Amino acid sequence: MTGGERYRRIVRGLQPDRMPYYFGWPRPSTFQAWLKQGLSPEQCERWGEFIGADSWTSVGMLYDGPIPPFEERVLEEKDNKRLWVDHWGVKRVDAVRQPTEGFAPRRYIEFPVKTLDDFERMKKRFDPHSPERFRYDSAQAAATGLNPDAYRRYPRGPCWRERIELCADSEWPVQANIAGLFWRCRDWTGLEELAVMFRLQPTLVHEMMEFWTSFIIEMLDKPLSHITVDEFVLNEDMAYKTAAMISPADMREFMLPRYRRIYEFLKDRGVRCVVMDCDGHVGEVLEVFHPSAIDGILPLEVAAGNDPAAYLARHRGLYASGGVDKRELRGDRSRVRAEVARRYETARRLGRYVPTVDHGVPPDVPLRNFLYMVELAKGFAGGEALDSYEPPCALEARLGAFEEGFDARRAIREAYEA
Repeated sequence: MTGGERYRRIVRGLQPDRMPYYFGWPRPSTFQAWLKQGLSPEQCERWGEFIGADSWTSVGMLYDGPIPPFEERVLEEKDNKRLWVDHWGVKRVDAVRQPTEGFAPRRYIEFPVKTLDDFERMKKRFDPHSPERFRYDSAQAAATGLNPDAYRRYPRGPCWRERIELCADSEWPVQANIAGLFWRCRDWTGLEELAVMFRLQPTLVHEMMEFWTSFIIEMLDKPLSHITVDEFVLNEDMAYKTAAMISPADMREFMLPRYRRIYEFLKDRGVRCVVMDCDGHVGEVLEVFHPSAIDGILPLEVAAGNDPAAYLARHRGLYASGGVDKRELRGDRSRVRAEVARRYETARRLGRYVPTVDHGVPPDVPLRNFLYMVELAKGFAGGEALDSYEPPCALEARLGAFEEGFDARRAIREAYEA
């Protein structure tokens, strides 16, 4: 059975020959820490091959940012802090030297869209048919070096036209993603300002979300007419630790009708599973959007009170991914084992669930713990007994000498107190 066939069986609630080998992905700072824990540069460079992870096939470049971008410029730089304007027109503060690459903190000062007139100007940078959205343009995307993690910059990649046959013949599931409605409005206005706009400028919020709905449909029409996508992810991140960032009533008024249009469009183009990417507590989000506007949810952060088993039992037909508590990977192996076994028990009992680490793997997760989790997950994915299986730890045996563990306090001190 191919990886694509496994994925398609899982989202339909059917039994595959084994579960996919998806584990969660470390960030750059995590790899930097692991290079001091015995990981070789070659193993780091070929990470997916080293751990034996299954893969995905991308449809190619789908850039949904501003074209042309705003001019990036530094306003002030002092004591390792940079005040600057990024290519989205946002005034923000970043640390010049970052302690944890891939988890770069940032503080936003001012956003470009405050009024309907501002938005009319912003719309001119969002032509869904701009050819640069589908091919890498080095002139447009020249990096200034100002943006930590190159956040929201142009991706590098081939055009979808060059990927049609590859996607059709791929043994792996085909995946694509784009910013969702709340995510994109927040990019334009900022979170606090957007929250106020729901009350004081509802017409502007409706206008922004209506524009972005049309943008998504127009931009994706041709690519999805030629490529069949298994998993289409709408990025939202619209929840805090305990609740959604807006009320269910506002979700139903401003977002749900448009989400249904996007969902219908994606399904008409053959997309097999429409998934929302949403950090934080997603209970209210699921109550509003499933099953009429999304098929699935990820990454189910456990620290935010998400329980994969509870959601899968309540929302029949829901597909989910994530839910392995990254905090438990920092403890001893008995804690790692208990967490992974708990999630695979849910997957076996309820189906339509692929356990993975519930977001990017942070650098305070020890390398050997992560590799132990990988081998446990592979065993459980293949049907090994949840209460007794112990992996051979063959990956750990391929590591070099341990030099030092990750020291979060030192990393922060070096970056912010220098």
